[in-house]
Amino acid sequence: MLSFQSTFEDLTRSWQLRLQEAEAAESDLPARVETCIRICEESLSQLRQWVMERSFPDKDCEIYFFKQVKPVIMARYIYYQKIYRLHIGYFNGSGLLEKERLEQELKDIARYFADNKDFYTYYRMGYNHHDELFFVRGVYDWKICPEVNQFDGIFTTSGDGKLAELMAYELLLKYIDDRLNPGCKLIEPAPGSAVQRAHQTPLNCTASRTDVVELGYALYAAGFFNYGNASIKDIMAFLSKVLQIDLEHHQRIYYQIRERKRNLTKYLDELKNGFVRYVDRGD
Repeated sequence: MLSFQSTFEDLTRSWQLRLQEAEAAESDLPARVETCIRICEESLSQLRQWVMERSFPDKDCEIYFFKQVKPVIMARYIYYQKIYRLHIGYFNGSGLLEKERLEQELKDIARYFADNKDFYTYYRMGYNHHDELFFVRGVYDWKICPEVNQFDGIFTTSGDGKLAELMAYELLLKYIDDRLNPGCKLIEPAPGSAVQRAHQTPLNCTASRTDVVELGYALYAAGFFNYGNASIKDIMAFLSKVLQIDLEHHQRIYYQIRERKRNLTKYLDELKNGFVRYVDRGD
């Protein structure tokens, strides 16, 4: 599985770099968004070509691809389209102020999450008991995700399109929140904030990288940051910055945690037991 993952990590890293370069090089919003959309289209075409020419080593690899690879790029593709339409397309000439447009979009996003509550909970809580139904080809069920575009038996499963939509709305939610509240950043604290002061204290994280990743995913699943709207990427970047630990490959570590035969929540159990012992001592 790890060698299989590395194939797509390289592709994803190249795709992310191209997006970063496009974001930095183009100051004109319409041109920047159109460039990013084109980059996503090209990457999705690469993925589809790979799937057409090769077969997955096993079912776990297929699930990984349609749950962890394709939806991430598809989500960005959907996200940039929504940004374009928000500022240029559907709302252009509507006469609404930007704040009103953004606030209305927030309501639409909230409604979308509510309409897809079950699938969203499955995704956010990191469940996997229905992965074969959602992320394996050949078991497509239109009742699960009826809004997905025309079914493609080669490059589509029942759940990967819906997952991409949910991830896109999470990205859009963060974008709108940043526009409406420019002073509130998860990983860009204001000068003199508690996060910055923490770097000036002699506190050093002595937990292992694996323990920090387990903690980070638990915080993500519990909706600890931004009322549950912070992405796992932002949370890991935040922990990496505050704790001074390299968490660039947190996804790979997460999959190693998932493969544990026993004691899936090893570090979380240690935290719980340590707290219980502390309370019992009456300190």
